[in-house]
Amino acid sequence: MLLTEKQKTALSEFMKIVLSRKTAISLSKLIGSDVTMKVEEVSLSPLSKLTAELPNQFNEEIVSVHQMFRGTMSGDALLLLNYSFAIKLTNLLQHNNEQKIFTLDISSCEVLMEVGNILLNSYINMLGTLMGCQFMFSVPNFQIEPLPDLVTSLMIHKNEVRYVLMVDTTFQFNHNSVRGSLVFVSGVIPLSCLIKGIEASIDLAIPNP
Repeated sequence: MLLTEKQKTALSEFMKIVLSRKTAISLSKLIGSDVTMKVEEVSLSPLSKLTAELPNQFNEEIVSVHQMFRGTMSGDALLLLNYSFAIKLTNLLQHNNEQKIFTLDISSCEVLMEVGNILLNSYINMLGTLMGCQFMFSVPNFQIEPLPDLVTSLMIHKNEVRYVLMVDTTFQFNHNSVRGSLVFVSGVIPLSCLIKGIEASIDLAIPNP
């Protein structure tokens, strides 16, 4: 299961809509400062190969905000950050606090949880609008764990072959930025339907190769 260039462009445009003005305003209100988000890259890979394919991108413990959802399709939506990036993001989010943190505490985890909740709700709600249905989703779950443990947890009790649709994203605060990833995990058929739906919903005017 591979993405064509047209599908990559369609997914990038879709995620730009997800991360557009409404989401940015919600985040800006949360932190009391302007924040923008950029889509850097979109990729699709088997969940089973994620650990081997992303050793450099996620080379330390992973901070994740995770929501499961059900509806026309079911799956998992996650915000992923390297631990050091999560600390940097928390310090940028709490810019009014003169005391910088060097490890994540309860307060910083709550801030990251709220950021993840805003992003994942926007993501899932846009999927619902696209698919013409409403999704039921779980309360967000916050974890700090190595990438292999995260992958294992997403595979437990799942008999289907699962794929990861990953959107590399940049949080931009004035002259500072932090990289993270928005991730969608589901089976082959739901993901194929989703990708085709996104591709059909956006008029790209890109000729076939």
